[in-house]
Amino acid sequence: MMSLNRWFARLRFRTKLIIYYVLLITLPIISISYAYYKTSSGIILKNASDSLQEVVIKNNQYTDIVFNRIKDQSLSLLTDSDLFHLFEKPLPTDLLEIFQMDRKVSDILNKYFASETYIDSVQLVTSNYSFGGMASLTSRSTLVTVRPNKLKSSALYREATIADGKMIWFPTYDFAKQFDQKELENMDPRYRFVFSAAQILKSSIVVNGVVNKWESGTEYPMLLINFNESFFDTLKGNENTMDGSHMYVVSQNGDIVASPEQSNPTNTMIASWLKDAVKGKVGSAIYEEDGEKLLICYDTSAVTGWLNLLVVPYDQLLSNLPQFHKYSIYIVGILLMISITVAYMIAGRLTNPIKKLLVAIHLTGNGDFSTKIPEQSDLEFAILIKKFNQMNDRISDLIDENYKSKLREKEAEIMALNLQLNPHFLYNTLNIINWMALDKDEEEISKMLVSLSTMLQYTVKNKQEIVLFTDDLIWLKSYIHIMEQRYCGLFETEYELNLIPISTKVPKMFLQPIVENAIIHGLSSKSQGGMLRISGRELDGMLEFAVTDNGKGIHPDTIASLTKPDATGVGITNVQNRIKLLYGEMYGIDVSSKLGEWTQVKIRIPKQY
Repeated sequence: MMSLNRWFARLRFRTKLIIYYVLLITLPIISISYAYYKTSSGIILKNASDSLQEVVIKNNQYTDIVFNRIKDQSLSLLTDSDLFHLFEKPLPTDLLEIFQMDRKVSDILNKYFASETYIDSVQLVTSNYSFGGMASLTSRSTLVTVRPNKLKSSALYREATIADGKMIWFPTYDFAKQFDQKELENMDPRYRFVFSAAQILKSSIVVNGVVNKWESGTEYPMLLINFNESFFDTLKGNENTMDGSHMYVVSQNGDIVASPEQSNPTNTMIASWLKDAVKGKVGSAIYEEDGEKLLICYDTSAVTGWLNLLVVPYDQLLSNLPQFHKYSIYIVGILLMISITVAYMIAGRLTNPIKKLLVAIHLTGNGDFSTKIPEQSDLEFAILIKKFNQMNDRISDLIDENYKSKLREKEAEIMALNLQLNPHFLYNTLNIINWMALDKDEEEISKMLVSLSTMLQYTVKNKQEIVLFTDDLIWLKSYIHIMEQRYCGLFETEYELNLIPISTKVPKMFLQPIVENAIIHGLSSKSQGGMLRISGRELDGMLEFAVTDNGKGIHPDTIASLTKPDATGVGITNVQNRIKLLYGEMYGIDVSSKLGEWTQVKIRIPKQY
């Protein structure tokens, strides 16, 4: 993920715009296509489910019509007087009589069931004989009859006996195994496997308003009507089923009555959805069986209680959707190409001004500040380009001003070099005068000349604003020496500066204007006994210097005006402004005085080394 982010971050802005636009266009299209696909599949499933459910219901209704008609015929058979009289007396033992009776029974059965072409065979079975062997119900020559001595041992007979005269419907079974007739095991399975309707006939007739029944000792024959499972293949509506679908008829216990697997039609269906279908009676649902999704449509027969099932693979229902999916991919691909083209054009339109700006910045970076970009119609780019052009103009003006300033500096350096000749000449002259004074034993004049020379060299050579205090003190002492000679012993100077470290840095000549004011304005009016004290100490993390004199003092109104920023004086005002500019407002000068007695000027600056 990090590598992908780094790769994306290194892309050109135009490429990023194209990617953003393509995503902006294609993602909604893909989302809409997916939603449409899901909606379409849901509609298709719903329509298919409704259509197939209708087929199942119609098939079930059709089979119920046939089965109901057979039930009605069996009820009619119960009240048939000819049949009643045939079985009201003991069965004959003579073969000829039995054959004649069989013929009469066959005629009676044909009367009621000959029109039902779906029936394979119909018989009246007793423990002594199976009647109806001559009934002509089918066009097939094969006719399977029950061996009489195997009747009562069969499960079919037991269920019919339990039903006590009601018709039962017995799911598809192997006729040979049901009635233990091994001679039929090699018969064609299409005829051997049948499902049956069975009923113990308890016949009765009404004669002259009196109901006549068989005597209690009479054996009730069992009506056995056999159907081949191909009966369900002839139903109307099967042609409307979907390719890949399968029709099943299953009992509520899961016994298969009819299925597309003809090899072994007597299997039992074991499926997770069967219980739900039995409970629901009618409906449809999607289930998963052995990893395959299936649509199951089912309806329960009102006659037999069996379920008619239509099983359709889920994928078969959506067989046409892949084609739609393919077309959707084509459409998305076409729209993607269109979106890339449109994104390329839009990104180009947006990034062209940026390209021009990058080219101009490159030229400006190479020193061509005359580069101009044409104005753009877009508001944002118009402002950006206008400001860039203004910046280039301003830079060009600054370069021009800087060039002129450099020229002036060069001129000043040349002038300074020229002016260096004058101080050099002055130093030489002062040196000659000094030697002349020494030659005439004028030591005081010599000391004044040395002090003046020291002051001139310090002033001319030292161009720095911040200097070592030791250097500045040497210059100050030279100045005070000259002033002491000037005023002929009018005052004396005391220095209390031992507490100031020798590496301390101070503003250049910051004490001289204060000392000069003390001498000229404070001490010059005295005839003798003047005292000038210069002291310094560390206080609360800063340095405090004090210049104190015992002169005439200063009036309070004058003191207030001395330290104002716009004061007209030069000495104290100059030092005050320099200190505040160098160190800030918390530093500066305080003046205190008493008229006729003394004046003290304190200077506060930070400690610097």
